[in-house]
Amino acid sequence: MLNRAIQRGISSFLYAVAVNVVLGCILMAIRGDSDFLPVLPEFAERFRTPVMGMLIQWLLIGLTSAAFGAWSVLLEIETWSMLKQCVLYFILTSAVWVPVGVICWGLGKYVSSFISVFLSYSVSYIVVWVVQYRNCKQAVAQINQKLKELERS
Repeated sequence: MLNRAIQRGISSFLYAVAVNVVLGCILMAIRGDSDFLPVLPEFAERFRTPVMGMLIQWLLIGLTSAAFGAWSVLLEIETWSMLKQCVLYFILTSAVWVPVGVICWGLGKYVSSFISVFLSYSVSYIVVWVVQYRNCKQAVAQINQKLKELERS
């Protein structure tokens, strides 16, 4: 399980950084402004150069994605209930995502923006969980149906 977590974390980190680099290049090309960088000016001001701020932002986004990828192995522990898996996954990903959001995008600057983003994250997570739960429930029903058909044979 540890090896899978590490592999998922590394690949998630690389995907996130690659996507952010590509999107950043697209934004810079669309803007056509040689001074534009896809990073909040307030965040970039914390560093010697705006480019360093952009690179640190990419690193933090990559670390967030790595956490999401690595901790996804928790969702495969068959001895745990689905609720336990999802609650723990939610807590661990939030423990990374929220600080990165506060650092990179100033979510802590305004209480209302922090609450709004955290509620959005929570609601999205709950929606995904409900959909996943229904899919699992449907798959179990199909398996049970096939077992009943095999018993009849």
